[in-house]
Amino acid sequence: MITENGQHGKAETFYLIEVCCQRVGEVFGKPDREKWTNGDYINLSQVLFRKTRVRISPNTLKRIFGKIKTDARYYPQKATRDALAIYLGHRNWEHFVQVQEWTERQTEPKLIVAEPETPPIGPKPQVVSADQQTGRKWLWPVLAGMAVLVGLFFWIRPATEQQASVSLVCRNPLGENPHSAVFELRRQKSAPDESFTILYGDGKREQTNATDSVYTHYYERPGRYFAVLQHDGQAVDSATVYLQTKGWTATANMMHDTSRVYPINLKGLLADKRLSVRAQDAARAGVDTNRTFFVEFINSQPTEIDGDNFELTMRIATSQDRAGVRCSQVGLTVWGESSQHLFDVMKPGCVHWIDLQTSEIHKNGHRDDLSFLGADLRTGGVVKLKVVDKLAQIYVNNKKVYQARYTKPLRHIYGVRIQFSGIGVIHSFLLTDLRTNTPFKGNF
Repeated sequence: MITENGQHGKAETFYLIEVCCQRVGEVFGKPDREKWTNGDYINLSQVLFRKTRVRISPNTLKRIFGKIKTDARYYPQKATRDALAIYLGHRNWEHFVQVQEWTERQTEPKLIVAEPETPPIGPKPQVVSADQQTGRKWLWPVLAGMAVLVGLFFWIRPATEQQASVSLVCRNPLGENPHSAVFELRRQKSAPDESFTILYGDGKREQTNATDSVYTHYYERPGRYFAVLQHDGQAVDSATVYLQTKGWTATANMMHDTSRVYPINLKGLLADKRLSVRAQDAARAGVDTNRTFFVEFINSQPTEIDGDNFELTMRIATSQDRAGVRCSQVGLTVWGESSQHLFDVMKPGCVHWIDLQTSEIHKNGHRDDLSFLGADLRTGGVVKLKVVDKLAQIYVNNKKVYQARYTKPLRHIYGVRIQFSGIGVIHSFLLTDLRTNTPFKGNF
């Protein structure tokens, strides 16, 4: 979609405006904008202002959406395009454009198998020589092989077409904590009425049916979630949900209790220049501190930091021995636009429970040897994640223990999460863009 000089062509530019208008209509809850009334444009103007603090008049919206006809297709100014993109959950208009281009690049071409040329219909008497009879011995195996290929084509094609005819759309991807997200399963008329699974990105899932098209999900903690639509275990489509914070927050949850989380509201969370909560604070929030519980610190905000070229260093101490804490551990997650980095560091005897992800590369202690991430940090230590041109490197106590090169870019960073089992302490946190030296606003 980019021309040779790096700019979008005129046709492609208006195509992107049209895609944006279609998505805004879907998020607004009225995808058929041909039926919009004057009141709908007034309501949309108010909704956009509440979400983005940018005021777009109803008449401007009518020009953008084609309600008011002009000699040439109306092209809104950048601030207006940014506001529309932010309403859809993007950082700005450029990010919206990048996501569309990235999605197109990920689209795999359909498998095409050429069918054999059809011979003329009707018998044609001919004299068959001995050589031709010998050749016929090879003809049937060849035709049989071609028939198998054609059969495979028609067996594979329905699954491919199904992926293209069913999509997952979140109508309200941008919200605060907590957030009730509304997902729409959009099927083309030709799509079969089959069951799908929605993985909401927070460990929960839901099975769809052939009659319902709208599904809602309650997100209990801030962060960036990548919801995935699956069919027979294969990803069909995805959607992003983003819950922002205004700084660092503390939230607790208990093992085997998926019914709720426990926000820990402390006014002076960083008063002593470190991140930590006391057991009494967790108990006051409703946590049974005699059972296994976790405390996570989240700072979820869009940044200009390159998620494929940054350095994150934190000086921490994991939980001391206490009731409910056997595997004293810390987990780090860095959210990007379309993927994430995450890993755990645990006591050596608990490496079976470790998760590791660098963008599209996933490893799990259940099936992989992740003993290099086993370390006892109860008395303190330093954990570092450094990424240079999609080469991710993990350091524990200044020793590089792992590196891997991934291909799916994170692009800009959208926030971080640090999770402890029990009561842990973050003494310092430093996240910096390696190319521009841009610091994270939540550094301390």
